[in-house]
Amino acid sequence: MFSHNLKIAFRNMRKYFNQTLISVIGLAVGFTCFALSMLWIRYEMTFDNFHKNAEQIYVVYVPSRTQTGYSRSTPHRLAPHLKETFPEIAHFTMVNPPIRTITAIYDDVEFQMLTVSADSSFLRMFDLKIIAGSSEFLIPRSGKIAITEEKARKLFGNENPIGKTIIRGVTENEICAVVSGMSKQSNYSFDFIQAQTDFATAPTTISFYVNTIIELRPGINIEAFEKKLYEHEFAFEMFRTNKLVIKPLTKMRYTDQEIEREVKFQHIFVFAVSGLLVVLCSLFNYLTLFVSRFRIRQKELALRMVCGASGFSLLTLLSVEFILTLLFAVVMGCMLTQLLHKPFLTLSDIQMNLSDIYLESLMYIGSVLLVSLLAFWLILFIFRRRNLNLSIRRNNKNMSRKISVVVQLFISVGFAFCTIIILKQMYFLHNSGDLGFSFKNRGSIMVYGEETDVFADKLKQIPEITEVVHARGLSGLLPQSGRSSREISSWDDKTAEEENISLEQMFVSPDFISFYDFRLVSGEMLTVSDTESIVLLNESAVKAFGWHDPVGKQFFDGRYTVKGVIKHVYNFAPTIQANPVFYLKPPPDREAAFRGFPDGTRMYGRLVLFKYHEGMWNSCIEKIEQMKDDFLMDTIYNTEDEYNKYLKSENALIKLLSFVSAICIFICVFGFVSLVSLTCEERRKSIAIRKINGATAGDILGMFAKEYFMLLIIGAVFAFTTGYFIMQRWLENYALRTNISAWIYLAIVCVLALVIALCVGWQVYRSSVENPAKVVNVN
Repeated sequence: MFSHNLKIAFRNMRKYFNQTLISVIGLAVGFTCFALSMLWIRYEMTFDNFHKNAEQIYVVYVPSRTQTGYSRSTPHRLAPHLKETFPEIAHFTMVNPPIRTITAIYDDVEFQMLTVSADSSFLRMFDLKIIAGSSEFLIPRSGKIAITEEKARKLFGNENPIGKTIIRGVTENEICAVVSGMSKQSNYSFDFIQAQTDFATAPTTISFYVNTIIELRPGINIEAFEKKLYEHEFAFEMFRTNKLVIKPLTKMRYTDQEIEREVKFQHIFVFAVSGLLVVLCSLFNYLTLFVSRFRIRQKELALRMVCGASGFSLLTLLSVEFILTLLFAVVMGCMLTQLLHKPFLTLSDIQMNLSDIYLESLMYIGSVLLVSLLAFWLILFIFRRRNLNLSIRRNNKNMSRKISVVVQLFISVGFAFCTIIILKQMYFLHNSGDLGFSFKNRGSIMVYGEETDVFADKLKQIPEITEVVHARGLSGLLPQSGRSSREISSWDDKTAEEENISLEQMFVSPDFISFYDFRLVSGEMLTVSDTESIVLLNESAVKAFGWHDPVGKQFFDGRYTVKGVIKHVYNFAPTIQANPVFYLKPPPDREAAFRGFPDGTRMYGRLVLFKYHEGMWNSCIEKIEQMKDDFLMDTIYNTEDEYNKYLKSENALIKLLSFVSAICIFICVFGFVSLVSLTCEERRKSIAIRKINGATAGDILGMFAKEYFMLLIIGAVFAFTTGYFIMQRWLENYALRTNISAWIYLAIVCVLALVIALCVGWQVYRSSVENPAKVVNVN
């Protein structure tokens, strides 16, 4: 019996090969997207859960000094103060999180050096052991570092790493110990560990910023402790707040917006939902066609019942084909996983081999398969409960079929609509003048030494470069540097009820302002003759002060006078609102940055900005790289690339949604074609009788067009309504956002209407031009 059912299933799949192929492709793509996304979500949600007391470890957050929200960057004096103040805290540690972009050299071979700066309390809290060597790496300014076992094997093989020297820029570090490392699935994973700054000997007027991690005692009421911590006021020389919060270390990976990542956690959820919707669209398409074919096979099924076939045997017969379709989809999904697993692992930064990916993916796919089978058997059960003959002789205006078509259109149109809005928003962020500055065809570089003027003159001689600005003592725009925050307690027109405000401070110059093309709102820009007391404000600062006419106003005990107001400069992630900022010229003796050397000397870094001709970036880089032998320079930054880093998650989302939208629309359109083809086959006699009674091919085309275009309008209305609601909420996350234009609705409807008209019209036309006499006389 099973072989018979299998043979019948293969015959039907071959007969309706195109419909089966589309269903398999759609299900395979959906299965793959959903499974890989769920695997990624589970991976993100299991960071740092391997620690022995993981549920009791929390990270302390303070209100951000430079942007909206909270930051892990806390003053170094906070941790010991917390331990003394709150008996609920059992242990604490302070750590500088690892930087993933440091390049080091050993034996003329470059490699990425993932280094964390910590103290002995870090080792104790996370149960790390010194396997070999000494603990000298925990002595500040010793120049010694420790390496993990895993990294030591990769760099040195079976050689003893202790005593070997690694070069970072102009700094040499000797390896003095081998330590047990943490899993890569940790927010504080590292390859090397070194000592922090000696906070005990640091001047009290200086505040170093670190991550503060605390371990609470067992049985503590977390909600009560959080409230107590939030209301407690902390006051140091340069730090004052009463709004501290804590977050579980195990949730930090997907709740901390400061963590650099290729794709935001919420976008991974969108990936998963997208895959699930593709599966849903494919299943609706398959089940709709299945019901139509069920009617066409009415004589076959009725004859089987007459010959004694039971309801169970019919259910088995019909189920085999569906199960085969699902199995083929799973096989194709595995093939897609084989093709995509390497870019997926690179994008997600997951450490997992292919066999484990297959195993976990099949678990998620299996859950979707089970739900799909239950839905299919429910449909068959409904058909069985009702009289079979009545079920297959229902009027062709079957509501379930129309609902299925509308659902497919709803998913397809909704995907297309959301994708276009995201594309439009990304284009707006790249080309809008509302960003307050220009970032295209610009670069920057930090140069060390006393010959930066000579370096700037050398840059001017490069033909591809059009402008050079020696930005000594200035803040960096992209990437950001040299920014700080100041609390302002006095300003003109301040009332007694108004609280102090916090302003970001950026050092600029007239050349800097002109270089980045800042936009003036009112007043005048800074000039060379202005002193350090003459400043510019952005629009948020004006609003914070409550001024209507800010030009000429003073603040900070009359120390600063406002000369002009500029538009917000959005040199940060577009989801962050612009903070109040004032811009001023730097003092004559200010230096932008410095770097310490083992001999105790210091070398100051100066920022050099340059513009280049369109499309000449690579040529510029090659010529600047040739100057490295004569000048000590840092990384060369492309301002446009730095800005694009803020949008990399959205760009990844666009790629996925564009692909998924194309798949959904393809499934929907082909489903239309297949459905109309089956409907025409089912209604051949009806069409023939209409022609005998005088109906033309145009009349028959119009009859079908009216039905399917009405379904298109209904599906589009639901899709646009839902899509508008979702995208409005999504756009609200951005400080600058595009509008949802009317042309988007019209374009989607017109394009889909044209595609459906061409595809469906051809199928209907073929049926409408048949000889009615031959059709009526059949059987």
